[in-house]
Amino acid sequence: MKASLAFLAGFALIGNALAQEQVVEVRGQAGISGALATARQAAITDAVRVAVERVMGAYISASASVRANETTRNDTTESFEQFQQRVLKRADGFGRVLQILSETQDNGTYVVTVRVSVSQGPLEQELKAFLTRKGDPRIIVLIPEQILRRPVPDPAAETEITHALLASGYRLVDASQVRQLGARDRERAETLDPAALRDITARFGADLLVTGEAFAEELANPPAEVRAAGLQSYGSRLEVKVVDLATGQIIYSNAFHAGATGIGDALTGKSALTNAAKLAVNDLPKTILNWISGSGKGAARTFAVRLNDVPSFRTLTDFSATLRNAAGVRAVISRSFDRGGAVLEVEYDGSPEDLATLLEDLRVRVTGLSAGEITGQFDK
Repeated sequence: MKASLAFLAGFALIGNALAQEQVVEVRGQAGISGALATARQAAITDAVRVAVERVMGAYISASASVRANETTRNDTTESFEQFQQRVLKRADGFGRVLQILSETQDNGTYVVTVRVSVSQGPLEQELKAFLTRKGDPRIIVLIPEQILRRPVPDPAAETEITHALLASGYRLVDASQVRQLGARDRERAETLDPAALRDITARFGADLLVTGEAFAEELANPPAEVRAAGLQSYGSRLEVKVVDLATGQIIYSNAFHAGATGIGDALTGKSALTNAAKLAVNDLPKTILNWISGSGKGAARTFAVRLNDVPSFRTLTDFSATLRNAAGVRAVISRSFDRGGAVLEVEYDGSPEDLATLLEDLRVRVTGLSAGEITGQFDK
């Protein structure tokens, strides 16, 4: 079993993180309703927007369901969809046309194929600013794996996920901190034991846990050409979960399958696991950003609010009712109440800073703040 890497989520860009520009070949189109020159320019502008979408990759893509009319319930906080729209409206500020490869007219539509250079630096700054406003979570990756049911000392899937996120711009924290976890603690974390999750949160100040399991096995009946060449075929399965450590809520869960052909159990098994992880990293950056921004198909972002010195249960009930009616709050659930205080789970559309400000407006003195948890002193 392998200890994991802890890292800070900052921003992500597809491709080589060191490259300042990325050149892509794209198509753009526009309807011809007036002057031909106007339609041509509109098609070129559309091509630049498409190029920016492609470079933004996991964050801004054709499948991201940008909803032009969607607004958040909290007008002070920009949603992920609004961020997408804002970037795309300024696409010409991020990309420039290097070459027009072809131009055609098809059934009243002007179509161009162009080569566009997209500047990654400005996009990086936009993402950094957006994430800073939304809260910058600390993430732990903890994915054990097995080949032929034997633990692997250097897991390929975990390494591939970590490498992809690092190459995309995420900042790493010293992995030796997480390696100090004992085998029993790691096993408890992998099974989502609540006590272990609280311990990880307290020990490393983490907000998200990327966990699961991975295994690879040799195929019993590989293709004849593989056997003839003296090679081996392996299949792999990678299960990934992303857990909000403050609440224990699973915000993402999926499984990926892949295979590989090569020489030797270890190398071929690792290749199969690496290929499965390459499928997983297409989802994870956007999943994290959706969690940060409180958007996506799952539940709204949930914050743990720990209140100290709550004088009575009636006081807590009244406070919860007031909080439910506040702008941007979708739900408030009381998880515990005792002599030491109370714990609430609050579904909220805004950032941790926005929720902290709201709590202080409701007579809670905020004493602690992270990407997923707020601690406060209840004013009597």
